[in-house]
Amino acid sequence: MTDEAREPGGREAGIEVVQAGDPVAVRSCAGCGRPVPQPVGGRVVRYCPDGGGACQRDARERRARGRDGSGLTGQVALAWDMVERLEKTADALAGSLAGELSVAGVERRVAEAHAEAARLVAVAQEEREASQRQAERAWREAAAARSRTLAAEQEAAQAREEAEEAIAERDRANEIALEARRAAEEAIAERMAAGKERDHLAAREGDLLAALESARAELVGVHARLADSEAAAQAQRAEAAAARRAADDLRAALKDAEAQRGRAVADRDQMQARLQEQDKRTWELSRTVAELRTALAALVNERDAARAEADRARRQIDAYTRDSLAGHDVPAARQGAGDRVTRIEDSPAGLHSINGFRQAR
Repeated sequence: MTDEAREPGGREAGIEVVQAGDPVAVRSCAGCGRPVPQPVGGRVVRYCPDGGGACQRDARERRARGRDGSGLTGQVALAWDMVERLEKTADALAGSLAGELSVAGVERRVAEAHAEAARLVAVAQEEREASQRQAERAWREAAAARSRTLAAEQEAAQAREEAEEAIAERDRANEIALEARRAAEEAIAERMAAGKERDHLAAREGDLLAALESARAELVGVHARLADSEAAAQAQRAEAAAARRAADDLRAALKDAEAQRGRAVADRDQMQARLQEQDKRTWELSRTVAELRTALAALVNERDAARAEADRARRQIDAYTRDSLAGHDVPAARQGAGDRVTRIEDSPAGLHSINGFRQAR
């Protein structure tokens, strides 16, 4: 390539060289969203230059606040800081390479070497004796220049490799940031699912509480019925005094008492069936209303106490009847009937008959 084929500045004629930094593309600002022109061969401009770099300062401040936080936000902020530092390093290396290894720089150095060689040849022609020594010195300087050129080329290659590694690090940092963002989105989705599950559990808890209230209301009804039974037992104790005066009526009404006993047994069976049904429902709710079983046991104890009280009343009636009959002269037939009544009353069937008759009255 001759010197006539070159233009001033070291460019070849007919070849257009695009300088780094000429804007050919547009990208949205990462802060405000306005379009930002992008240079060719340079770093990507993420923020608009308006306002003295206000968008970049705001982003840096947000990342600084995010680094202080824990968890995913702090990791994302650290990743973006690493990306920014790598981009600055890559820009510095690219600028150094553009200044030292550009076509114009290399051609300028070659032209300077040619000029120095021509000057040395002219001096050698004018002074033959000194020309040889100067030529040797010039060759030594040229060798040193070639060595420096080779060293500069090696340094440039190393710098290029470092720039490529920095770009690779930046890409890895971008991937880490994307993975962190995806992890954040998954965490948000899991939190929303947990909220839905919590609402479902709250609704289920409301249903269980309503069932518990219903069971408690039923227990109150059972307790009221047992209170009525206790009142009936008290009435039976009050009728015990009248039973001594109405012994003849009791003997005449034995058949009616047996019928009453049958009804009482039927009522008792019905009550037991209700209690069994209640026990079944209580068993179904045992995991959530364990305290109902305690209340039911207390009610059963009260029922047993009422029966024990009725037994004590029956024994008092029997004792009082025996004392009354022992103090009067009663015909043998009547005494025999009294003995039969006493035997009936002493038997469990007789007790149920008397209790049924008293409840009927």
